[in-house]
Amino acid sequence: MELKDFNEKEQAEIKAGLSQAVITDKEASKKILDLLPPQWIKRIPFFVRGHATTKTIERIARERPDLYAIAKKEGPLPEKEKEELRVLITSIFEEKMKKHRML
Repeated sequence: MELKDFNEKEQAEIKAGLSQAVITDKEASKKILDLLPPQWIKRIPFFVRGHATTKTIERIARERPDLYAIAKKEGPLPEKEKEELRVLITSIFEEKMKKHRML
């Protein structure tokens, strides 16, 4: 996906810089993002990738603080919570990617 694939308004927003969430725990974010298939993240254009990933982590922290708190703990994720997070982040990205016709 190239910049020209977006309409003029979207191009102006991209050039101005898309908002990104402030992530306080980079390790938790990495644990959660690692649950996504790597090819999905590569499909997101580089100029919106930071926006897409940080806003998704922010959404998980807001909607499921219990799971985010577990991801913030040191060490690997417990299997049950790992699977819940995998389903959650996959469904969020699937929804977003279908919306933008990337899937």
